[in-house]
Amino acid sequence: MKTLTIAALALMVGLLATGIETRAQGLAVTASGPKKVTISDKVGKNQFTWVSTAPLETINGTAEGITGAFTLDPKKPASLRGTLSAQVATMKSGNGMRDSHIQSDQWLNAAAFPTITFTATSVSGVVVKGNAFTASVVGNFTMHGVTKQVTVPVTLTYLDASARTRERAPGDLVMLTADFKVALKDFNVAGSKGVVGSKVGETISISAKLFGSTGL
Repeated sequence: MKTLTIAALALMVGLLATGIETRAQGLAVTASGPKKVTISDKVGKNQFTWVSTAPLETINGTAEGITGAFTLDPKKPASLRGTLSAQVATMKSGNGMRDSHIQSDQWLNAAAFPTITFTATSVSGVVVKGNAFTASVVGNFTMHGVTKQVTVPVTLTYLDASARTRERAPGDLVMLTADFKVALKDFNVAGSKGVVGSKVGETISISAKLFGSTGL
């Protein structure tokens, strides 16, 4: 009985160790060590899409002019750090007059605050599947001159450089997608009186699709 108990404990320890190793594993790619990934439209079209949902109107828009870079060790996904920016002046909603309002001092004030930025400071909940992983990225989101800490669920896919990838850009290629929400009041965006909550949503849903390379 004692021998059986010891064997069972050994098996449990082995299983636990295996589970820990699986959770901590790196991506199934050749690349290793810190890599600088530069965002570039040469790899793919970088864009934020956003949706404002309110009782009287739903507005769909985009934001481009995205720049930035981040570092990542493919064998240590939680090492992801960096800063990305989008230009407020590129925000479009399919209506020129409304776009002018969005960029005016009543709303996002593109003249005073030309960029929206996100700086990743920590990563948790990493789940690896092949050459990709999902995780929660905590960082500082700055809009309209106000910075707030937010948590963003992301999915990152990493491709080792090959003849096929070099048709797009040199170096290893990376694609990152993310979905999160921001409350306008948290960033002191009041807008025209009575508009937020009726024609403009109090919370804006944002989706990002970003592409970058280690060779740029």
